[in-house]
Amino acid sequence: MALREEKVELLRKVDLFSQLREYELDVIANYSDFFEIKKGQAIFSQGSPAHEMYVVGSGRVGIISFEIDDARIAQITADESFGEFDFLGRINRSAAAFAEEDSVLLKFPAIKYSPDELFHEHPVIFARLLYSLLGVVSERIWNVNKMLYDKTHWLQDLRKQLLCDKMTGLYNQVFLKEDFVNMLPEIGKNAALLMIKPDNFKDINDGFGHEAGDQALNLMAIFLQSELRENDIGVRFRGDEYAAVLIDTDRDEALIRAIELRSTFYNMDLSGITGTADIKLTVSIGIAMYPEDTQCSADLVKIAHEKMMKARGNGGDEIIK
Repeated sequence: MALREEKVELLRKVDLFSQLREYELDVIANYSDFFEIKKGQAIFSQGSPAHEMYVVGSGRVGIISFEIDDARIAQITADESFGEFDFLGRINRSAAAFAEEDSVLLKFPAIKYSPDELFHEHPVIFARLLYSLLGVVSERIWNVNKMLYDKTHWLQDLRKQLLCDKMTGLYNQVFLKEDFVNMLPEIGKNAALLMIKPDNFKDINDGFGHEAGDQALNLMAIFLQSELRENDIGVRFRGDEYAAVLIDTDRDEALIRAIELRSTFYNMDLSGITGTADIKLTVSIGIAMYPEDTQCSADLVKIAHEKMMKARGNGGDEIIK
């Protein structure tokens, strides 16, 4: 059980898998295996069949194309995936991969499973993965040439779709990674980022089913949005994690707003979902301040997320500012 949970936790950190439901992550985990590889060893060669993809649990992997003078074209580190484009595209490897240091990798599917059988047994999951892959590709393209894309109207519409979470209608984690701090000087002098995670969401999922879990997530999104001011921004970060960008807010006010949010989530009526009034949702919240803590959006997310996880590790129902 511990190994399965370790796989699911790793998958949840990867952009490609982060929007999958819990039972879908369980399926991926069941068909995956961890393995160790030594520094310098090849993982796959250019031109070979792409029967699997990988996630780095620890260590570092280099991606090389022998068509451009043995150039390293990417470096993959912990919590990142590689090989997914060729695997999901059902084409031969466009580059080679090797371990740049001793590494632990998660391989999907494991060697004993046929990818063709999995495609046919779980078509919905693979369809969702392909949709996520579109978002990953789009994000990487935007980072390379964002100005060109922003000038094209239909690509702006596509960008809007990819920045929104389909289930809740809130912005998604791609928005936070799109350097949203760039917009802040036009809106206000400072801002607070709140990262929010329910402590006992698993009780709803396990006790009442994944459909009830999805309904609870939608309810959280509605109540989060109801607590935001006109210029504030609500985000579904990944899985059961949410974020709120509070414009023109100092740290003391951010703490007050976080306390109000915590109370709002606790007082949500979940009886229509669970059939009982006994379930109360508690949350852990981490706060990071722009520009006081950092002016980099990625670092702002990291700081707030680490505080949120620390609050949860302390037992939950806590706010760390």
